[in-house]
Amino acid sequence: MRLFYQHVIRYALQHKLLAAVNILSVALGAAVFLAVQIVNHSATRAFEAGIDVVAGRAHLEARGAIPVQLWPRLRNVPGCTAATPLVEGMLALPDYDREYLHLLGVDPLTNGPFQAFKLQRAPDKGFDADAWFGDPAAVAISRQFADRHHLRLGDPLRVQAGEREVTLRVSFYLETGDADPRFAVMDIGWAQELLARPGHLTAVLFRLQTPQHPESVVATLRRLLPKDVVIRSPEERSAQVAYLLAGFQLNLTALSLVSLLVGVFLIYNTITASAVRRRAEIGILRSVGGSRSLVRWLFLGEAALYGTAGSALGCFLGVLLARGLVRTVAQTISNLYVLTSIERLYLPVWEIPLVLSLGIGSALVGAWVPARAAAGLPPLKALNLQVVADDQPRPRLAWLAVSALLFSLGILSSWLAFAYNHLAGFGAAFFTLAGFCALSPLVTYTSGRRLSRWLRSSHVWRLAAQNLVRSVHHHAVTVAALASAVAMLASVSVMIFSFRVTVNRWVQRRLVADLFVTPAQNEITRFQTNVAPDFLERLRRLPEVASIDTYRDETVTAAGKRVSLGVVIGSARSVPEFVGGHDREKFADFLGRDTVIISEPLARRLHLRDGDPLGIVSPDGERPFRVAGIYYDYTKDAGVILMQRDNFLRYWHREGVHSVALYLQPGATAPAVIDRVRQGDPSARFYSLRSNASLRQLVNKIFEQTFAVTYALRLVAVLVAVIGIVLNLTVLVKERGRELAVIRSLGARRRQVLGMVLAEAALLGLVAVMLGLGTGCALAVVLTEVINKAFFGWTIPLQLPWDQLALIPISLVPVSALGGLWPAWRAANAPIISAIRG
Repeated sequence: MRLFYQHVIRYALQHKLLAAVNILSVALGAAVFLAVQIVNHSATRAFEAGIDVVAGRAHLEARGAIPVQLWPRLRNVPGCTAATPLVEGMLALPDYDREYLHLLGVDPLTNGPFQAFKLQRAPDKGFDADAWFGDPAAVAISRQFADRHHLRLGDPLRVQAGEREVTLRVSFYLETGDADPRFAVMDIGWAQELLARPGHLTAVLFRLQTPQHPESVVATLRRLLPKDVVIRSPEERSAQVAYLLAGFQLNLTALSLVSLLVGVFLIYNTITASAVRRRAEIGILRSVGGSRSLVRWLFLGEAALYGTAGSALGCFLGVLLARGLVRTVAQTISNLYVLTSIERLYLPVWEIPLVLSLGIGSALVGAWVPARAAAGLPPLKALNLQVVADDQPRPRLAWLAVSALLFSLGILSSWLAFAYNHLAGFGAAFFTLAGFCALSPLVTYTSGRRLSRWLRSSHVWRLAAQNLVRSVHHHAVTVAALASAVAMLASVSVMIFSFRVTVNRWVQRRLVADLFVTPAQNEITRFQTNVAPDFLERLRRLPEVASIDTYRDETVTAAGKRVSLGVVIGSARSVPEFVGGHDREKFADFLGRDTVIISEPLARRLHLRDGDPLGIVSPDGERPFRVAGIYYDYTKDAGVILMQRDNFLRYWHREGVHSVALYLQPGATAPAVIDRVRQGDPSARFYSLRSNASLRQLVNKIFEQTFAVTYALRLVAVLVAVIGIVLNLTVLVKERGRELAVIRSLGARRRQVLGMVLAEAALLGLVAVMLGLGTGCALAVVLTEVINKAFFGWTIPLQLPWDQLALIPISLVPVSALGGLWPAWRAANAPIISAIRG
């Protein structure tokens, strides 16, 4: 322990700046990883808590359009000990911008065995039956929601359901635990009236005598209920959403690990420099009987010290970062997957040991090679106190073989991602990155030699370039670290740009109508509310309207999976782009009887091709449809089935549409039609009317929100890498102290020494950025062609954002030079005599 204190702790206290930089590098990597895990767990926890509020303690739930006439038979199903009906719907709140309530209509007479929430009339009072049954406006809202909007018992609350505005009364407080505070509860009878659903239930919950064996109950329910009603446990519904979110959450986790990877390189540099500076100590320790393992474990202990302190700091920073990311992630999940709100951060206890293990483990991995090299140093060689910067072998061509092997493993992983497991796609990305990092020594050495010849007219720049060659053992690792960060920055930029170009092309192809209309609350709660039939008819009769398209969103069971079904009229003006071409022919086939078209992600998910049969469950049972074509779509990564409206009505018998697209007569303009509708139709205030340009702006806004979280992750990785430049040059300045002092004693001015170190930092950044850009382009191919297709199923043609890529060296090379400012200043101002003696 005494030796550890003298060798490690005292050394860290003597070099506080270096220790702080190393701790910060580990802390940032750990913080990003922990923040992503907190947000992922919080999103999952919020959704599971919401299911608990709705399904409570149910063993089974039947969910779909259930005729209310079936309720007497459902409540007496053999094998069930209890059953309760539910009516659910979304309510917009006109007085609160973009707020909503998820309304549950419950039957308090049968809901007792299921209830996972508490109703309170006042702090000292429980349930009040008179207030519940006697007041059609009585509603229970959560205390958190009430406090947020300054609502008290008895206060009015204006809600909007379709084209109806109703004033409810806050009569109860609702305790929902960790669930979304936007849940509200009222009596099922009043809820049916408010939501205009007098003949149907949304769900029926069941408790079973033998929950472990629900087969007989499920069979009975399948005979009683419409065939498209889904019967499953609440846990299965939660698992389905978890499956949908898995790809998104896994990608965030992978991005967060890049910062830890960069930290590994920095620890490698630190321990290497520490071993170089303490060669004499190593020699003395070995001479008096110290073993190789003792030396190795002392240096690993130094890395563990940095890893432990950095991980502990990272846990604190991770919570702060999670608070900044949570809203963005929740918005992305709501846009792409399921409506959710993350109100509370959830940190599982086991995540803290995991983060500590990753932080300490990454530090030990980074330190292992230099610690092993230090332990293997012969005592006589270690006691040689001459400058050791040149005592490093020239990079061997063996690195090319290592790189080729890693690239081969990347290609193999790409194949495995499609053939066996999607997770292998991340292996492809890792091996690609590792392959380029393995080229770092050779690239640094070759670049240094070339640059020294090109810059021979300037003594300062030539010496800086030669230092790249002489200190390749340090610089190669720093180049790999910064190149990794630049690679992530460049690859994600290329992927996002390619995605943006592809989506813009898709928007131009699909959003061709002049005006789009949907109930205003659908923009908050997604497709929950229908366009009123009379309002739709008034739109159809407008003299400026040439034709209309309609859209209805359903969730159906197809090939055993829950899938989104889009019901359309099928206008020839908005023909989608099909995989394999022949757009017009496939679209004409789609307009026939019992045919559908499916999106590319769904085709990959269900392994379907053109012409394949697809069974879709309707209320009367499974109906066979033929896949007329596979079309490009970028709205849902889970996939969409498009069905012509006549086919839908033939088997589902459900009227109503969620949105309308209007094509205007020549000469008519969208703003003029919007003004006319708003001024001439009082019910228009319940609808969102968007011009083509306005809807495209909304699509772009959602697109930016989707990728907003990646910007923060990329910036942290670059920050860690720039810290690495500061660390590397500080170490090298210390290592070259005698050499720099000799140069100054021979007549070099301080500004020349300052310029030489800054030039070295700039060249270091330039080499790293160039390597990083090449790595980033290769990673972009993996992201778009492997990971994207394996996890999301989208075809995204690769497009290079030349302006963004050009901005990376323009911005990062000066930043690298600035990173060398502190070590350059120290080098220029070090006392000459003491440096030579040292």
